[in-house]
Amino acid sequence: MNKLLFLSKKSSSNLYRFYSRAPINESSIKSSFDPKTVEENKYKYWQDNGLFKPKSNNGGKKFSMVLPPPNVTGSLHIGHSLTTTIQDSLIRYNRMMGKEVLWIPGLDHSGIATQVAVEKQLQVKQGKTRFDLGREKFLEQVFQWTDQYSQNINNQLKITGSSLDWSRSVFTLDEQRNDAVQTAFIKMFEMGLIYRSTRLVNWCAYLQSVISDIEIDHQVIEKPTMLKLKSRKKSIEVGVIHNIAYLMEDPMLAPLIVSTTRPETIFGDTALAIHPLDERYKDYHGKFAIHPFNNERVPIVLDDILVNREMGTGVVKITPAHDFNDYQCAQRHSLPIVNILNSNGTLNENSTPEFEGVDRLDARSMVIEKLKEMGLYKEKLSHAQTLSICSRSGDLLEPVLKPQWYVKCKDMANKSIEFVESGEIKIIPESFRTDWSRWLTNIQDWCISRQLWWGNPIPAYKVIMINKLTGEDLDIYLTETERLKQEKWVVGKNEKEARDNVFKNYGISDENEYRLEKDQDVLDTWFSSGLFPISSMGWPNQTKSNPDFSRFLPLDVMETGSDILFFWVARMVMMCSTLNNGEIPFKTILLHPMIRDSQGRKMSKSLGNVIDPLHVINGISLQDLKENVSQSNLSQQEKTTATKGLEKEFPQGIPQCGTDSLRFSLAQYPISGKDINLDISKIIGNRLFCNKLWNASKFVFNYLNNLNNSSIKLYYNNNNEDVDQLPFNYLESTTLIDKWILLKLSKLVEVVNESYESNNLSIAAQSLYSFFQYDFCDVYIECIKADLSKPILSKQNEHSSLVLASVLDSYLRLLHPFMPFITEDLWQRLPKSKKQLDIANSENDSLSIMISDYPNPFYKYHQLLKSQEIEIEKQITLFQDTIKLIRSQKVSLGIHEKTKLIIKLQIIGNDQISIKSSFNQLKESFEKLLNAQLLIIDDNNNEINKFTVSKELQVSIEFDKEINNQLNQKPINPNQSNDKKILKLENTIKQLQDEIDNPDFKQRVPEKVQKSKIDKLNQYKIELKEIYKK
Repeated sequence: MNKLLFLSKKSSSNLYRFYSRAPINESSIKSSFDPKTVEENKYKYWQDNGLFKPKSNNGGKKFSMVLPPPNVTGSLHIGHSLTTTIQDSLIRYNRMMGKEVLWIPGLDHSGIATQVAVEKQLQVKQGKTRFDLGREKFLEQVFQWTDQYSQNINNQLKITGSSLDWSRSVFTLDEQRNDAVQTAFIKMFEMGLIYRSTRLVNWCAYLQSVISDIEIDHQVIEKPTMLKLKSRKKSIEVGVIHNIAYLMEDPMLAPLIVSTTRPETIFGDTALAIHPLDERYKDYHGKFAIHPFNNERVPIVLDDILVNREMGTGVVKITPAHDFNDYQCAQRHSLPIVNILNSNGTLNENSTPEFEGVDRLDARSMVIEKLKEMGLYKEKLSHAQTLSICSRSGDLLEPVLKPQWYVKCKDMANKSIEFVESGEIKIIPESFRTDWSRWLTNIQDWCISRQLWWGNPIPAYKVIMINKLTGEDLDIYLTETERLKQEKWVVGKNEKEARDNVFKNYGISDENEYRLEKDQDVLDTWFSSGLFPISSMGWPNQTKSNPDFSRFLPLDVMETGSDILFFWVARMVMMCSTLNNGEIPFKTILLHPMIRDSQGRKMSKSLGNVIDPLHVINGISLQDLKENVSQSNLSQQEKTTATKGLEKEFPQGIPQCGTDSLRFSLAQYPISGKDINLDISKIIGNRLFCNKLWNASKFVFNYLNNLNNSSIKLYYNNNNEDVDQLPFNYLESTTLIDKWILLKLSKLVEVVNESYESNNLSIAAQSLYSFFQYDFCDVYIECIKADLSKPILSKQNEHSSLVLASVLDSYLRLLHPFMPFITEDLWQRLPKSKKQLDIANSENDSLSIMISDYPNPFYKYHQLLKSQEIEIEKQITLFQDTIKLIRSQKVSLGIHEKTKLIIKLQIIGNDQISIKSSFNQLKESFEKLLNAQLLIIDDNNNEINKFTVSKELQVSIEFDKEINNQLNQKPINPNQSNDKKILKLENTIKQLQDEIDNPDFKQRVPEKVQKSKIDKLNQYKIELKEIYKK
């Protein structure tokens, strides 16, 4: 801890008091900006001093959020950085606004993703599967994985500056959260919201589990293709359809031809369907076909819902157990449902002995060959199709009939729609309100059970009746269908609770009449995630010793990606409100778009375009990127593809950009737009912005040596208190340009605060960039240099250094939520007011920008210059236009930069006094900027080199032509700047920057053009910087 000794005056006596401040490297300011040095030790200081914890404000406003828990499947990617940038910016802003702020971190066990990752690691490193280890040993491996990667993820969050309250960190499988999940399941079961049913589900044979819709990739196949699945060594042919003949029981009827993309499912066919109005098949009504493999009679059913007469042959094979449409048809016609698949995707006993135990995809070609032998295979045709692929395993999904646990969603969904329509919950961007209503209006019941080993256990027991004499199960003589219909289930956190419920629900008191069988399935990860707002606050054990539940719920903002609005956000609203007495879990839903690579592709490890935020922060070579791929769990083919992707996307590797550059770049993207195509060059550009902020601050520090800490007052401090005195005498001791920058600052304060309050952070970030780049640096600093460099300041400039300090101080505090590290470092180097030091001594025992006042419009002197705004803007605009015109004419007239000019201004009209006063105030700046002598004259008879700036102002340019010719004839010194080139570059940079900063730029400009313009802008900036150095 960096303990510093400060002089503090309290109770009319001088007391020496100790307090700590955020650490800085004192000597680093003498060097160029180095993000590593600037970021060093600051996060540790913030955390060690408890600055991330809620600070009581005597019943004042509160602000709370939870971090969407990242999956413990490896490391965070750039999408997570967008989430944490937005959230941490909101958190830091509200903390600086004096609110009691809570931001809870957590990690998600991510059932399928984590299990798959650990299984891949086992396969690659040990050549084993989870079945080789057994459930208990495998789970030990998973816990080791989560211990390792949870540390990696939390470390990434700290490096990216996320000011989370780590003392409240949670894990969706920790004891408290698991108890919440068990309680929720039991309560919802008892409320009749959870039930068991046998239905078709999306089944992954590789994982041997049900798969959620969000874990399905839909791959469109346009033509015949040999497809290589991750889960198989052999490729399979897709994009084709097979025509197969079904012989009729009546030999007088011609065979019916059916078309199928999955010939292997023929063993599950229980009917053929035709359209009742199809004249071609009117003689087939009520008839039967003969199954080619088991010779059973297959009924011909009439179905005008399923069958399209215009498509194919107009005959459809019905496989109810393995097709969602066929299942509905079977329900309409009371058809038998025959499952032909084992859990691992092999054909079961309902096929034939020849095919039993064969993988269903291997069986495809075998079935075709068998049909050819029978003379029933007719032809193979090209056929476009969409495949459902498991995003976790890469296996082809199969519809399979399985008994599962379901949640009734309709009533909860209707209530969630009401929350949004009534305004109780706000969605940003508002365009997603339509999606919210549409999705929840058409919601289906939610399958929540998964056949995994890793996850929250389901607190349910099957009640199996037994013969008291023999101990034999009574259901062993029942068919599977009968057994499922007669199943009895109870819930309970343990066997005792379950037995109590057996008596309560079924009236069975004799424990010898039954046995309990614990459900071995686990719950869908989204079930535990759906409870996160309340479980992270201690539900269902909210007590006086755990007051977070009553103090911080509902959350103020739930910020997350728009892609999981339905899968996660809607379920949180449904579940939390149902379990918490109808109370909403959060007030605002803030959604950001997906991040894609610079080409607009989804980021994927197998494509080599996933960006690790630490690689951007610290920099990484192409060789090291390749090495990371070679050490990963990807298959060899995926590694080859990923390596090629890296070579194309990052040919020079990724340069070191630092945390602040990454955060500021991400914050500048509009969240209301389409997907974000992330370009590293934008982050590199903001690395240059950090450098400019560093160098401009160094300039400011040079003029603050004479300021006295004990008497200094700073602008936009102590927002909520009455401030008796301004930091400076703005009437007599500041210039026009001082007033102009203060006016610009007040406008920035308004825009930034409005942006935060409306959750439109990109406007705030873009405004902060523009203010510093164009107003503070390009205008104010350039103008103030001449005044402050004088040995003795004039009365008019007496307080200009205070204005300079105040503007930088206010700007750093405004910027801090986006760029926490560099702002803390530079702010610590600025002089501090007595008030700030007293507060640090008495309240915080620490001095940090993150607990300083955030500049806002409630400051007493915020409107100080409002009445003069029009006049100040007019005069400075006239001043800038004059400078620009003269620079332009210098180039046109061939005036050498070292040629001394005489600039004569003639003021015309009724506003002569104010214009003359303005130029007199800025005279020294004007002369230094243009290497000129300024004369303000009443009459200008010189018609040579006379130009009009505006209807109120004319200028003439005079110079010694002979000297100018001599200077122009001299060999050009390569170290001498070039006016013409500077002017052209400055104009080009300004035009490009304005275009890129426009909020519509990302939405309307094609991606390739965007990249080209950003690249050009960064190159021009580098060129200009090099010229200035010379």
